[in-house]
Amino acid sequence: MNYLITGGTGFLGSYVTRKLVREGKEVVAYDYLTSNVINNILSEEEMKKVKIVNGDITDQIKLGHVIKENNIDRVIHLASMLHPISNDLPHQAVQVNIQGQVAVLEAARLWNLKKVVWASSAVVYGDRRSHPTLPLPNDAPHCPTTIYGATKSFNEFLTLHYTNTWDLDTLGLRFTVVYGPGRVRGASAFVNELIVNPALGKPAVVDNGDDVIDWQYVEDVARLLVKCSKVGPTKTKIFNTTFDIKSVKTAGEYVKTLTGVDVSYNPGTFGIAWELDDSRLQEEIGFEPEYTMEKGIKTMINYIRENNGLVKLE
Repeated sequence: MNYLITGGTGFLGSYVTRKLVREGKEVVAYDYLTSNVINNILSEEEMKKVKIVNGDITDQIKLGHVIKENNIDRVIHLASMLHPISNDLPHQAVQVNIQGQVAVLEAARLWNLKKVVWASSAVVYGDRRSHPTLPLPNDAPHCPTTIYGATKSFNEFLTLHYTNTWDLDTLGLRFTVVYGPGRVRGASAFVNELIVNPALGKPAVVDNGDDVIDWQYVEDVARLLVKCSKVGPTKTKIFNTTFDIKSVKTAGEYVKTLTGVDVSYNPGTFGIAWELDDSRLQEEIGFEPEYTMEKGIKTMINYIRENNGLVKLE
């Protein structure tokens, strides 16, 4: 198996790349930044085993050349403009998120790729007020409230069209709040406010203190993406995911218990329905996260402390 990871030097892409390298796979990390999160996530020895290619996800010709030259047979597509920057730059968001999706799907069609796994998002569903009951089933109606959410919603339709018309093997995953060391952009970066200062012995003030979210630690998300890249065609083509649903205040209390540092909250919610029914994922693929919210937060705190010359918490 030879893999191309789009957005491969970014946050989630770096963890996916590291996992595949540790499995002995040939990996090409395709990204517009060649020096990014990946330099902090992979060791020097692991970096030597990755081919990093600088490229625009919308560049169909270059993407095709990279796939052909490296005998790529599987793509994990993670390159995307996130929220809130997509709201600020809607033209660019459409180019990167939608045209980038087209480029990957065209490559799959033209080069007969064996598998395309890609990241959608829970934000396609919009907020809780748009739905009568929770958790949301896999086929709940889309009600996006942001440019990012709208591009992901369109990409789901677009990918199903390519899949059905040209018999592609694609698999999409709707992720929620993906956090961990290296997250610096996107709505999920709010977790840094909750964890970084307390890890260093400083108080924290956290937004959206009234929300209940699904805590998805990046190591688990990477593991699920890699697992999905190895399965055969599934009946369902886009899956909800659910890992560990707990309130922001529950997480804050746990951080305080670990660090002894005060955590306070600004009222509000993200305005997203985070509670998803993942029964189809469990039926067709099966996945058990290894990281509870508590384990993920403690792992991240110790990563921060270790990188700042502090003793890790027991």
